[in-house]
Amino acid sequence: MMLTPERPQERRFIVNQFTDIHALEAWLGKYEINYEEWGNSSSKSLNNLWQELEAGEVQLKDNPPLRVVDVVQIIIRRGELILVEAEQEFFNGQRRFRKQPPSEKIKPGEDLQEAARRCLQEELSVPPENISLHLESHQQHQTNTNSFSYPGLPSQYNFHLLEADVAGLPEEDFWRENLAGDNHIDPVKRHRWAWYPVDAIKLITSQ
Repeated sequence: MMLTPERPQERRFIVNQFTDIHALEAWLGKYEINYEEWGNSSSKSLNNLWQELEAGEVQLKDNPPLRVVDVVQIIIRRGELILVEAEQEFFNGQRRFRKQPPSEKIKPGEDLQEAARRCLQEELSVPPENISLHLESHQQHQTNTNSFSYPGLPSQYNFHLLEADVAGLPEEDFWRENLAGDNHIDPVKRHRWAWYPVDAIKLITSQ
């Protein structure tokens, strides 16, 4: 699907239809989605999904089952290179290798600019005064795939891409602590960042 321009000020509101985590378990069981192995290897846990629902970061739809996620991705360039998240380290010691730009789920009530700035502050420790977003660059893309975070759960990702200038970033690979790290909602303890050639990166990926 082609990337298309959208309104960058659009806000997102989501309601969690489950009363508790046991209702979520029953819903997954109804659709024969095996969540018993979630939380092993590089996947997230059932509790992580529940906390995402509680926070309004995702929505689950019926018939067929579908996890819907709105994600902002920020493209930061340095010459012919762009910044990507190369690796994640979880609180439990697991590691997950990645190859995508800074990305963040959009929370209820946030617009794209707010989500993008929060992403850069939480994942890269960038102060607001070092961020310049190019709203005219906004593009949108939708893709359906099986989530790496929750294997077996079909997911729809609504991606919003924004270009940004960010001052003060290292020129070599570097680690940053995840300032929003929480082993209930976000199990990522820290991120490793690297500069990759533009043609080596697939900008639209799942998370």
